[in-house]
Amino acid sequence: MHFTSLIAFSLTAAITAVSAYPITGDDVNCRSGPGTSYASVKTYKRGQDFKISCQTSGTDVFGNSIWDKTSDNCYVSDYYVKTGSSGYVTTKCGGGGGGSTGGGKDIIAAAETQKGLPYVWGGGGCKGPSGGGFDCSGLTQYATCKALKKTIPRVAQDQYNSGMGKRYPRSQAKPGDLLFWGTGGDCKNKVVHVGIFIKDGLMINAARTGTPVREQSIWTSYGGEKICPEVMRFT
Repeated sequence: MHFTSLIAFSLTAAITAVSAYPITGDDVNCRSGPGTSYASVKTYKRGQDFKISCQTSGTDVFGNSIWDKTSDNCYVSDYYVKTGSSGYVTTKCGGGGGGSTGGGKDIIAAAETQKGLPYVWGGGGCKGPSGGGFDCSGLTQYATCKALKKTIPRVAQDQYNSGMGKRYPRSQAKPGDLLFWGTGGDCKNKVVHVGIFIKDGLMINAARTGTPVREQSIWTSYGGEKICPEVMRFT
C-alpha cells in the first residue's frame, strides 16, 4: 500500500511539473488575446511559473508565432516561456488536440499583425506582404494561411466561390469570416473586395490605394459596390 501510494504521488508530481512553465523575460505582458495588439491584463515576472491551458497561433514574436493561454485566462507569447520546445507542447485552443487548426480569432490576429502596411495592388499572399504591402485578397489569403495552415485561393472572387469553406448568411457572421463586395451586388461574377469580419460593424481589410491595412466600419455599399449577402467561413 505504501509503495502504491508513493508511485501515485510521484506520477501526480510529474504531471504537475510538466504543466507548469517559467517565464524567461522581464515583466512579460499577459494579453486578452494572442497578439501584441491586444490589451495587457496582467504582467508576469522572470522565473514565475504558470500553467498553460492551451496554445494557439498569433503575432510573430522574434520568429515564434505560438501564444500560450494561461490558467489566468490570458495569453503570453511562447517566445518568453521555457517549455523546452519550439513547437506546441499541449492542445491547441479551440479543441481537437494537437492535430487541430486555428480558428476565426487566429485569422483576425494574423491580419492585425500587418496593420499599417500600405495597400499595394496585387500585393501579399501566404508568405506575407510583397511590394511593401497587401491588396484585399492578399491580406485575407495571408491571414488564413497563417492561422489555419492551409492555402485558400488568392483572388477575391475565387475565395467567395471556394469549395474549401462554407457560406453562411451575413447575419450569422462569426469572427474570422470573410466579407465580400460585388459590383452592382453581383457576387456570383463580380466580387471586387474582401475583408475580415471582427464583430458587428467592424472589420479589418486592405481597402484601396492610399489607405493602410486597418480596422474600419463595415460598409454596405460604396462607389457601385454592394456587400454580398453571405460570408465565407474557412475554419
